Amino acid sequence: MKIKLYRSATVGIDIDGFKILTDPWLTDSEYYGSWSHYPPFEIDRNIQEINSYDAIFISHIHPDHCSDNTMKIINKDIPVYIHKFHSPFLKNKLNRFGFKVIELENNKKFAIAKNIKLNIIAADNCNPELCYKLTGCADLNATGGSQQIDSLSIIESKKNVLVNVNDCPSRLAQSAMEEINKQYNKIDVLLCGYQNASPYPQCFENLDTLNKEKSGKKISKECMDKALYFIKSLKPEYYLPFAGTYALTGRLSILNDFRYVPTIDEAYEYISSKQSFSKPIKINPGTSFDLNNNQNSDPYKKFDVKKYNKYVKDILSKKELDYEKEEKPTFEEIYELAQGAYKKYIDKKLIYNINLNTDIYISVEQKFFKISKEGSKLEVIKKDEIDKSSQFVIYETDIRLLKLLLKGPRFAHWNNAEIGSHIRFTRSPDVWTPAVYQSVCYFHN
Repeated sequence: MKIKLYRSATVGIDIDGFKILTDPWLTDSEYYGSWSHYPPFEIDRNIQEINSYDAIFISHIHPDHCSDNTMKIINKDIPVYIHKFHSPFLKNKLNRFGFKVIELENNKKFAIAKNIKLNIIAADNCNPELCYKLTGCADLNATGGSQQIDSLSIIESKKNVLVNVNDCPSRLAQSAMEEINKQYNKIDVLLCGYQNASPYPQCFENLDTLNKEKSGKKISKECMDKALYFIKSLKPEYYLPFAGTYALTGRLSILNDFRYVPTIDEAYEYISSKQSFSKPIKINPGTSFDLNNNQNSDPYKKFDVKKYNKYVKDILSKKELDYEKEEKPTFEEIYELAQGAYKKYIDKKLIYNINLNTDIYISVEQKFFKISKEGSKLEVIKKDEIDKSSQFVIYETDIRLLKLLLKGPRFAHWNNAEIGSHIRFTRSPDVWTPAVYQSVCYFHN
């Protein structure tokens, strides 16, 4: 088995000549233009190599794991393996691109080649009650597939077992870890995330610089502890920290300094200080590690922060975000879309029995749409009418992106806008309430 790190969660796995590509994202400007690679990847020069793969595994629908621009370029004859989710969004998206999609039942080994098996397990191991505890929005009456967005995979050959947990939340993955330990005697390689891909703290206006740094460093440690959790749960011979590595682009590039994410070398140092039974795979993007002789294809070089900052300043900061090409809509146009979105929002809250204790405000042209925790209509208020004695969250984004968000997920999705750092938040108190941010995802036509 040979493992090649391309970028972020995109890894190539070569097992005696049969090659599997995971979570393809090899083009810049995902999440509506805000996520780019460092170092950059020249997909046009490398497309022949990418198209030489025999199979593709995609863990979930997020653009840094299933990039539209990347998937459009890849050879459509390569079969794509995904989990059989309750919602067919990922399958439908890949079908539209022209791929043959093979959905695998939860925790069922499938032979993708001679002596090579793929097993895909949902982050919540297909248990919506576990999902509900984290997101508060699962349909407990639904059957047939996980309602969580994430999945993990196990690739098994005669000689080696590789586990890829990518973005799976550790709070949901405990039962999946138990299943893996039951079924596999030894894990040779673990691919695990170590980065924070959320808008917190860099997009939160209620935090000053000092508190952003404090919060960012706390989350940074939590992310490395998540990687450590998976390492301690599975005790692999080797681990590779990966995924969620990106640089914010265009006018959002100034937020990079406030993310406080660990470098890969900080992750290696931290994880090595907390355990000694698993060894790190230290490879740079574009290089590989061979399990047969435990050798790198090229010597490892530490992450160069100065080169990274220069590339962001000289190249990435000058790029345009997707919606900046659009014309600015009027307030009346936005208000009409918001009225339709509010109706859908209320319907979904009733279906999923979501109860909130937070007022939600959406900033538009010096006014605010108020989505009251107890109201039955969409209100338009002024800034001085915001009730700051009550728990609240204020959303603010570019009006051009807001129009796309209100039009619906085919145009833009609230969760992707959050992850892309396109939304500025102000909240009181500074407490994460999952149901609030999940419910806003239904505020669209």
